[in-house]
Amino acid sequence: MRCVFLLLWCWAVSAGAEEILGQGEFRYRVVPGWGREALTQVSVKNGHAVALDARGRLFFLTDDARNNVIILDCASGALIQHWTARMPGAHGMSLVREGDLEVLHITDTQLHEVRKLTLDGRELAVFPWPAKAGLHADAREYRPSKTIHFPNGDFAVFDGYGKDYILHHKPDGALLHAWGGNLGRPEDQLKHWGPHGGAFDDRDGTPRVVIAMSDQQEVRRFTPEGRLVDVIPFPGGNPRDIVLFGTHTIIPHLGDNWPQDKNAPGFISIVDSKWRVVSNIGAPAAVYEKGELQLMKSDGKTFIHPHAVTADAAGNLYVAQFASQAAPLLKLERVK
Repeated sequence: MRCVFLLLWCWAVSAGAEEILGQGEFRYRVVPGWGREALTQVSVKNGHAVALDARGRLFFLTDDARNNVIILDCASGALIQHWTARMPGAHGMSLVREGDLEVLHITDTQLHEVRKLTLDGRELAVFPWPAKAGLHADAREYRPSKTIHFPNGDFAVFDGYGKDYILHHKPDGALLHAWGGNLGRPEDQLKHWGPHGGAFDDRDGTPRVVIAMSDQQEVRRFTPEGRLVDVIPFPGGNPRDIVLFGTHTIIPHLGDNWPQDKNAPGFISIVDSKWRVVSNIGAPAAVYEKGELQLMKSDGKTFIHPHAVTADAAGNLYVAQFASQAAPLLKLERVK
């Protein structure tokens, strides 16, 4: 059944490459064949994360330990470079500027650690499981999914496949405090499977930690100290990350009926500053009744399992897909 689904999906992408996806001012078309030749030159298991550096190069993270990071030219999709961090459970990747230097933070759910690396793969630091915090019985309970980064250089690790803690660190990796999981007030705690991805958001002048609560089908916003601000439901979605995009936010949904049906295809939502969906890419337009978002559903042909997304200066999207051997990486050109 899975093979049939992939064949149908490949046919749909090829036949419908000119199809306009999305609604309103956020409309896109899939760029057929983009990056395909490059990806035949390297081994890819699962597409996990994407990021753009200051030079406009696309960094694509996979969990194939033979080449964790694949660097492509955004315009042509040509392969520029690839290297390994020897991380079999590579999952989340953040590209961060530290002064004049750009670095990567990569989480590994199998090695139970976060690594800091240069853009060409040189290891700068390893941040292991926080043993002294007393939150985990051993390293196996710590399975970090992503890092987010603060303006002062601090960073937080989401223990999204472990015990659902948010662990706030100094730039050198020293743990400052932890919240989420089973800590604090009931409303401030985080269910499993919960904090998969997220972002630090201070666009309105008020700092917030925004969390994509994956299998909970919602986004939660907190103060940086871990106090719940609000809960934003995304019925029919499976939010995997939070990507700030001007005054809007991009949210990839792994599937429209995940985890009940792990073959269910996903889609991408773009929300406005009030966190209302203004465009669904790979899904029908969002419907609100009495102010409440109604159940969303993938179109079943655009994406398989979108896991992460980034946008370039022109607004084009690059999408990493999990469990999607037919198309682990896609480019969507913005239609204006």
